[in-house]
Amino acid sequence: MLANHGVEHQDVIRIIGSSEKSFDEAVQNGISTIREGHAGTPRAELHYVSFEVVQLQGLIKDNGEAPGVSLFQAVLDVVGVHRHEH
Repeated sequence: MLANHGVEHQDVIRIIGSSEKSFDEAVQNGISTIREGHAGTPRAELHYVSFEVVQLQGLIKDNGEAPGVSLFQAVLDVVGVHRHEH
């Protein structure tokens, strides 16, 4: 009979973080939300280990004077690991 072994694997979750101040704050805001909305789902068991910024984007505020940035956004791929018991 085979022993009952757990198998660890990774999931990647895409998150968009936003800020009115900076790209750095957009990244921090995105990371701070990774557990929201996952209660009672398999993702609630994830242990988050790393992230990659895959895109930076934003909105321009142009009111006829000097244009500026009205919103900074960072698109993140966040890696979480968990075990499946077999």
